[in-house]
Amino acid sequence: MEPAAPAVGARGVAFDRWFELTSVVPLAGFALVHVGTYARVLFGAEELGARRSPSVLAMLAEALLVWLPFAFHVGFAPSVWARRRRDAARAPSERATLALHRGAGVLLAAFLLDHFLRFRLPILRGERYPAESLQMLAAELSRTTFGVPLVASLHALGVLALAFHLGIGLYRIAGRYPRFVAGRAALAVCVGIAVATAAFGTLTVIELAAG
Repeated sequence: MEPAAPAVGARGVAFDRWFELTSVVPLAGFALVHVGTYARVLFGAEELGARRSPSVLAMLAEALLVWLPFAFHVGFAPSVWARRRRDAARAPSERATLALHRGAGVLLAAFLLDHFLRFRLPILRGERYPAESLQMLAAELSRTTFGVPLVASLHALGVLALAFHLGIGLYRIAGRYPRFVAGRAALAVCVGIAVATAAFGTLTVIELAAG
């Protein structure tokens, strides 16, 4: 279980709880649904999404349930990391794990921002239908630079960053609430989620790049 954090006041504790909450609901759920949806190509799906623009209600729900929590989580992360870095009670191994966890988070944020700007934003603007994104993504992933599948490699790296950041983050949160799940059960669940995310995500990238 994670050592107690230094006293930060009622507002700091509240923000910490919201920071943790947004990492699970809805962000973790969104990530798993997104990876699972694209993984349908592994089972023969050739088109994902509708051939029409999202409704205003759908775009509003997406902004409130996905992009607003994501912006809060990314924006508040530096202050949380700085405060927790001052906790001298952590073992060196835990500090190393946290450093990797945060590094993966930075990489993941850049990956998702790029994904949003190049794929999701044109859909929200009405310039492209959701069903067209899969073909565009496949075209990008299959492109090579000097014979190297650079874009596909970067996407695979983003997927692995997601899996690692998600698994470690969920395990740390589980340690704060042991009455729900703890110990080896929590570790098994979180490792399972991370491995499944990495496996399905990476295989999807390979399938789209090769297809």
